[in-house]
Amino acid sequence: MHTLSTFIIAFLLACLFAATAHAQHVFKCSDGGNVSYQSLPCDGATLRSWEATPDVVDPSAQARIESLRRELRPERRASGRYRSSRSSKASPAAACERARSGRATAYAKAGLKRDFTLSSHWDNRVHDACW
Repeated sequence: MHTLSTFIIAFLLACLFAATAHAQHVFKCSDGGNVSYQSLPCDGATLRSWEATPDVVDPSAQARIESLRRELRPERRASGRYRSSRSSKASPAAACERARSGRATAYAKAGLKRDFTLSSHWDNRVHDACW
């Protein structure tokens, strides 16, 4: 009976050490005013040391992040998928230039008395036409 309990205790200790086997020791070192982080003990002064365990990556969260990255790639935005329904049939460069010209005319006409509503309206039109 004594050997069975010794075996169980040894097994539990082995499991405990196996769980922390992936942890690494990190040392914050100072050498003549320079601070560095390393996995080996410091040659100079050790400012701090600790156990660091890597984060567990959730595969479903990683897949979600990758799908969002694919969705936001510039070539997908440039294809017109995200364009406003208000965009004209003309070439994008011509529509952009027309919106910028309209904004400049409206700003010149309003002068220094232009308000946020006017600026917001024309900036949004330029954004929709140019992006």
